[in-house]
Amino acid sequence: MIKVLLAPAMALIVLALGCASGPGTGPQPPIARATQAAQAEDLADFEKAGLLVKQRKPAEGVQVLDGLIGRFEARYRDSKARIYSARTQAESLHYMVQAANDRQSAIDVGPTWSHAEYLKGYALVELQRIPDARRALERAIELAPANAQFRSELGHTYQIDKSWTKALEVFTEAERATAFSLDDERVRHQTRALRGQGFALIEMGRLEEAEARYRRCLALDANDQVAQMELRLIESLRARGRMTLPGRPTPL
Repeated sequence: MIKVLLAPAMALIVLALGCASGPGTGPQPPIARATQAAQAEDLADFEKAGLLVKQRKPAEGVQVLDGLIGRFEARYRDSKARIYSARTQAESLHYMVQAANDRQSAIDVGPTWSHAEYLKGYALVELQRIPDARRALERAIELAPANAQFRSELGHTYQIDKSWTKALEVFTEAERATAFSLDDERVRHQTRALRGQGFALIEMGRLEEAEARYRRCLALDANDQVAQMELRLIESLRARGRMTLPGRPTPL
């Protein structure tokens, strides 16, 4: 999973500074920005934590992230508005429309906070602290409900617990959220969500539905090796007259 952990730090810096989506049209979403010094500190800590996790030091990464997340919580503790942490202008506008429909004021604080929660969740999975990881990922999704990557990582925690019905539900939500993925990552997010659905469906003995998910993966990416492997597994299960194969590890 480390290869798809998050956008490179510099890409996130650009996003956090509001430059990723280029000039927009129509009304701009309300943006709540910290001071430049605070933004620089936030991004430096985020990058530091990301490097620690990549170096397989998740506990140290969580310590840095706890400090970063604590600053965000203190910064916006007294806000009466609904808080979002979007990556792009399109995603942000989507949240503002939702809040307006709910007659609720809302602000977008930029992408760093939600990505910090996601990275914390990822690190806690590495530490096998699954309930804690789930709480961090659920918080990331509260801040960025349309982020497919966050939802797929949450789905992975239900795979680990063998909660197949819940895993299927969350990965299906992740697939829907790919409408807001960046163009260069949409296929990766779609196939991740579809593979998660397929894995859960195999474990539930619903082989035809699982096969359909993996074939959709290959329609999106003909070189998807995990989808190819899972289709061979389905063929093997059918040949042996079996519906499930217990005890196998969860794939990415």
